[in-house]
Amino acid sequence: MESFSPLTGKVTALMVVDGQSIEIELDGTNAPITAGNFADLVARGFYDGVTFHRVVLEPTPFVAQAGDPNSRNPNFPPEFLGRAGFVDPTTGEERTIPLEIKPEGAETPVLGQTLSDAGVSEPPVLRNERGTIAMARTNDPNSASSQFYFNLVNSPSLDGNFAVFGKITDGLAVMDSIEQGDRIEGARIVEGTLPSRVSQFLAIEPLNLYINRLNRASLPLGFDLLTDGDDTLMIDDSLSAANPTGFVGFGGNDSISGSSIDDVIYANQGEDVITGNGGDDLLRGGQGNDSMEGGDGNDIIHGNIGADSLTGGAGDDFIRGGQSEDILNGGEGNDVLVGDREKDILTGGAGADTFILRANTDTGQRDPNVVDVVTDFNAGEGDRLIVPAEVTANDVRFLQAGGDVLLQLSNDDFIGRVQNASSSAVQAATTVVSPFDLGFLIG
Repeated sequence: MESFSPLTGKVTALMVVDGQSIEIELDGTNAPITAGNFADLVARGFYDGVTFHRVVLEPTPFVAQAGDPNSRNPNFPPEFLGRAGFVDPTTGEERTIPLEIKPEGAETPVLGQTLSDAGVSEPPVLRNERGTIAMARTNDPNSASSQFYFNLVNSPSLDGNFAVFGKITDGLAVMDSIEQGDRIEGARIVEGTLPSRVSQFLAIEPLNLYINRLNRASLPLGFDLLTDGDDTLMIDDSLSAANPTGFVGFGGNDSISGSSIDDVIYANQGEDVITGNGGDDLLRGGQGNDSMEGGDGNDIIHGNIGADSLTGGAGDDFIRGGQSEDILNGGEGNDVLVGDREKDILTGGAGADTFILRANTDTGQRDPNVVDVVTDFNAGEGDRLIVPAEVTANDVRFLQAGGDVLLQLSNDDFIGRVQNASSSAVQAATTVVSPFDLGFLIG
């Protein structure tokens, strides 16, 4: 059984070569297995550090090929590159996929055969045209693994024989500049839905949106370093686009205002005031008592260390407190609020909000007065509570304490207080999930 999921639609991978990005649309509609295999390898970080070991430019441009894991080793004999693929850690064996080519007019691809061997005369839907990406293989049609090539020119002789699974949508000039030995500095899925991403408490759409946002910010592209002083920075759209990896504060009490597009801002040390404004922003605090507001868009806000005040604003935001006593306010939209460590105040605002009450913190949970407090739980709006712990639902108690409800585990640890609620309503809206859920990597 394959350890990856076929791709059911289209997603975008961003690849960085020599400090420049190549945007690749992967076509799971017409090549679900091949695109799904490549997307899985990108998601694993497999291509990070791999080089283009074969670039054919003479007598005429042809292909630029990469994907041999041995190419990460600068001492590996170059004459032996091009022979290895991805070894699946779940099986200990090299993963291979069947040749997959969909003829025009067909409902499904031909698997395991070239079109001519299958007796198909129609041309493929996805052809080896300039700027497309396809899988490299040996003479065995079912030997493709991790090695791929970019078509530097139209190569109709390859049509029906090699599996094309996507195309470059931005960065053709970067593709043209690739030289043998150039290294892939990073590759990530930054748009679209991977069916392999699953969470017990986040729907697949917001889960993918948040992970894609983090992936784009993690790529080694342009960034701007501020000073150790008290910096004031107003980011416009062009400055944000020139620094997709973000803006990094150092010491000092900084004031940073984001643009109307997606911004990445790291507050770092000092008591900083950060505003994302428009776009789907990633805002991260550091040491110090920071004040951060996402504004419009679906933002990710992480207070980190210090007593922080975090506000999502409009949009479906993911807000984490981090260490120290934080104040979280979701604002409008369907927000996720995670207090993390120590006593935090969680206010969802309008919308169907998700409050996460962690059990594995160092807050001294035997005292019900030092746990996270949910101020505005409203079952009628679709609010819910998530308990990430290695327990069952039967291990969670819901204790009425005046107008509030205390959540307590069977080991007598308190994990949260819900104000102005009934125990029955809170219990009905509470779900226990694994503490290793993919959604908890966000932030």
